[in-house]
Amino acid sequence: MGKRLIRIRTTQLPELVAGFTGSEVNLVLVDGRTLHGRLTRVQDDELHLVDSIGHRHTVSFEAVDELITDEKSSF
Repeated sequence: MGKRLIRIRTTQLPELVAGFTGSEVNLVLVDGRTLHGRLTRVQDDELHLVDSIGHRHTVSFEAVDELITDEKSSF
């Protein structure tokens, strides 16, 4: 079973990000850092993420360059 990589740029974030709540994501920030974890909530213009060691992160849409996630493909 394959996977499909989904990349969401900052301009698309407000309308598409809510559909990924509960999914594992990588947030690439404009300063070059990357956060990996589960997207727990989208609130106003902020993303709430819990990483693999339980740390909670709140990131504004403005700080995100790209959201990357994957989904299982049918092949």
